[in-house]
Amino acid sequence: MNPALGTFLDIVALIALLTLFLLPAVVGAVNDHRIDVQLRDAEAGRDRRTGLLTTFDLAYGPHEDRVRRANLGRAAGPSGTTGTGCTAPC
Repeated sequence: MNPALGTFLDIVALIALLTLFLLPAVVGAVNDHRIDVQLRDAEAGRDRRTGLLTTFDLAYGPHEDRVRRANLGRAAGPSGTTGTGCTAPC
């Protein structure tokens, strides 16, 4: 076998082994970074996919409105009225 070809094959084998050992570490580091970014965004109350605050729910409105409605519901008696004869939030 040609010595240059043997050296080339040795280098290719070495690169393949290094890739085999380093690839899981690189994939793990990228995954950890992605999770860190998600935790940071959740702590800041942001959704990176939409850029919106996560405290705004499109179905129920801003967080403050949901809290106000929940508190009104708790203030109502078991029959759902607030004592004024009004069944809707008054």
